[in-house]
Amino acid sequence: MQLPRVGDTNEKEYVVKKEDSPEFLAKEGLGVLSTPRMIALMEITSKELLDRIIGDEYTSVGIHVDVYHKNPAPIGAKLRFVSRVIEVKGRKVIFEVRCFMNDTVIGEGVHERFVIEWDKFREKIRSLYK
Repeated sequence: MQLPRVGDTNEKEYVVKKEDSPEFLAKEGLGVLSTPRMIALMEITSKELLDRIIGDEYTSVGIHVDVYHKNPAPIGAKLRFVSRVIEVKGRKVIFEVRCFMNDTVIGEGVHERFVIEWDKFREKIRSLYK
C-alpha cells in the first residue's frame, strides 16, 4: 500500500445549491452553505486525494474533524475546496482543509482519515450484524 506524502494536495470546485442550505434559512431567502455540507465536501476532497494513491483494495474513513465555518457562501456561489496532507502517522493521514469563495475563507480546519483494507472492513461490518 502506498500512502500520501506531506504536501500532497487535492482541490475540488463546487457550486452551492439550494439543497446545501438549511431549510429554515432558505425559506427566508437567506440560503447559504450549511456547516454539515461544507464539512462533507472537505471530507470528500480529502478522500479523493487518498483514493488516487492507496489502491483499489483500500479505502479510508473519516475519524476526526475540527473545522470553523467563518463566512457565509450563498446559493450559486462557486467554491474551491482544498485538502493538503500535513502529517502521516502510520495509516492515519491528517489534512489541512479549507474552503474558499474567491479569496474569502469560508471555512478551515483539520480532518483526519484512517486507511483501511476493504476486505477486513467488510468482515468487521458483517460481524456486527450477526
